[in-house]
Amino acid sequence: MNTQSENVEPQPPGGVSSFVRALWGIDVRVRSLPVTANEFVARRPRFVASNLWLPASPLAGVPGRFSDYLFAACAHISAHLRFGAPRFLIKALKPAQVAIISLLEDARVERLASARYPGLSRLWAPYYEARADGAKTSLSLLARLARALHDDSFVDHDSWVQKGRQLFLERRAEWHDSAWCRAIGSALGNDLGQMRVQFNAKDYTVQPAYRDDNIGLWQFEQEQTEDGTQLESEGVRRIESDVLTSQQRERGDPDASPARDGSASERASGLRVQAGAKVESATRYAEWDYVIQRERPAFCSVKERPVALGDAARIATALSRHAPARKRLERSALRLANRRPTQVRRLLDGDRLDLPAAIAAVVAHVSAAPSDPRVYRRVRFQLEPPALLLLLDLSESLNAVPPGASTTLLELARTASAILATSLSGVVSDLAIHGFSSNGRHDVGYYRFKDFDQPYDELARARLAGMRANLSTRLGTALRHGGQALAARGAKRKLLLVVTDGEPSDIDVHDQQYLLFDAKQATICNRRQGVASFCVGLDANAEESVKRIFGAGNYSLLDELGSLPQRITQLYLRLSA
Repeated sequence: MNTQSENVEPQPPGGVSSFVRALWGIDVRVRSLPVTANEFVARRPRFVASNLWLPASPLAGVPGRFSDYLFAACAHISAHLRFGAPRFLIKALKPAQVAIISLLEDARVERLASARYPGLSRLWAPYYEARADGAKTSLSLLARLARALHDDSFVDHDSWVQKGRQLFLERRAEWHDSAWCRAIGSALGNDLGQMRVQFNAKDYTVQPAYRDDNIGLWQFEQEQTEDGTQLESEGVRRIESDVLTSQQRERGDPDASPARDGSASERASGLRVQAGAKVESATRYAEWDYVIQRERPAFCSVKERPVALGDAARIATALSRHAPARKRLERSALRLANRRPTQVRRLLDGDRLDLPAAIAAVVAHVSAAPSDPRVYRRVRFQLEPPALLLLLDLSESLNAVPPGASTTLLELARTASAILATSLSGVVSDLAIHGFSSNGRHDVGYYRFKDFDQPYDELARARLAGMRANLSTRLGTALRHGGQALAARGAKRKLLLVVTDGEPSDIDVHDQQYLLFDAKQATICNRRQGVASFCVGLDANAEESVKRIFGAGNYSLLDELGSLPQRITQLYLRLSA
């Protein structure tokens, strides 16, 4: 058994180059990927032109002997070299579409190679472990599709997998040309989005494990020719730089750049941004992934957008219908602002006697009756009102008209906001009314109808009148953004009052628990910054999810949605006292 010193990079077993030469008469240069212990996802083999990079040690969970794995990987990559076509162009493809097109190209070249050497199919077969009853996630569906395209006897009743197999087999006569992979992959990627199945490029690993990471199938943004020379030199430069960076990170080099060895779909996403697309300024926030129990840094983008102005007169009309609630809140707000002292009576301990209680205790003692020992009183001053941020969920669900109500939830939320702003504007300066909706993790829209220290004037009322509801609810990201704005206030107490249906959702998330746990983590982060969160739930059946996010005692569910303006008024008074 050969031994190697620490300073010598381990190499893959010999013979793989000869194996490729024996199959197709192609000479390849085989190199070793570094051994890294802190990879976010497992590395896959790589190739650019005739340059191959193979893992230097066995991958976790890969069955069989490591040498068999390396030969399977080389057989797959050499199929690309023998039957591959010019590299695909990224253009406007989404990361999920890049991954599916790559999968189709993998299956195409393997089918052609197996037709020439049937034994290759048996070499690859042990690495297909996807099950037809697997979870309906993007990783599972792509692995199941890969197996369905490899093994005609594999039965999977999922309609998306069946469609992918059918479209692939219908192109059997065109397998020597890869142009159709783009059309089919784009269509399947769109279907995946319509199914609300989340695809995270940072999580994605090509399956099965012997396949390369697809980087060699796509053209880098700086490549300008198709003659091979520039393609190869640019690709080799990038991957050699990536290997060096990984080795630096392993040595703890602080100058090493962040990990750049993501999947081909992640690189493709980056290429589109670098190609000159206009990028809207955004604030990036982490998102909690409960599966891996860690935050994904800078994972979501909040984009603050201007609010369309409406007719401010409709606010006055709405207030006239809720005059009693507004007047009650105004009287209570004045008491909070004055911070009048109050007498707390009948205490076991205090700074002075509670005379009526003391007399009653003496009378009881003389008459041999049981006496009450609570004979003290204390003077207390009311706390100053908290800085308040009213955060409104402006997703599509607010356009519904609740049973027993004559208007939409959006109109009720607008009225409740107007009552708070009108009643508190003269006595409380730390009051803001914001709203949010989302269209995927890269587009969480945030709207400021009234901000801190801004007057509640005609312009603010016009913003409230122009409030609109659409799209989805990425609650955790909005909680982080609102919590940051509130934490910057100088008040001793800070309250984030959220009005939502209690069910976070978004178009790029398939797991119902994912956004729930992220929103819960966001409330925990806000609490650490001194921001208390409370929720008004618009769906009486959403108690389990609201309780999980905000905690017991930190939410209130509405049985009668028409009472939303009055309930928000009562909650503010209770939470401020």
